Amino acid sequence: MLRSKLLAVVLVVVCGAVAVVGVGVASGAAKTTVTIRYTGDGFVGKVKSSKAKCVRDRTVKVYRQVGSEQDRSVDQKLYTDTTDNEGNWDTGNSGQVHGKFYARAKRKTGCRAGTSETIRVPR
Repeated sequence: MLRSKLLAVVLVVVCGAVAVVGVGVASGAAKTTVTIRYTGDGFVGKVKSSKAKCVRDRTVKVYRQVGSEQDRSVDQKLYTDTTDNEGNWDTGNSGQVHGKFYARAKRKTGCRAGTSETIRVPR
């Protein structure tokens, strides 16, 4: 009986330690922040992170938001660009647009995904 209780306690401690390590590994990815701005003929922005590898060579996609909230399953992907070494991205001359837009950099090894706030471009 004592041996069973001891085994149960050891299992609980081991499982708890594994859970803590798992959470620590998962949260080890660096936070990513994405900005977006409309220049009058295109979109520009920046990917920011505490890790340089999370800033350079990130693919950024610009979406037109359809509803009241961001939802990539229905929002229209319009433009894609890759960040430079400082995290800057630019869609180039994409013409006159209007509506709601946001930018997203998907997750990358060691780096969390990041999504900008939605901006409104008036007519």
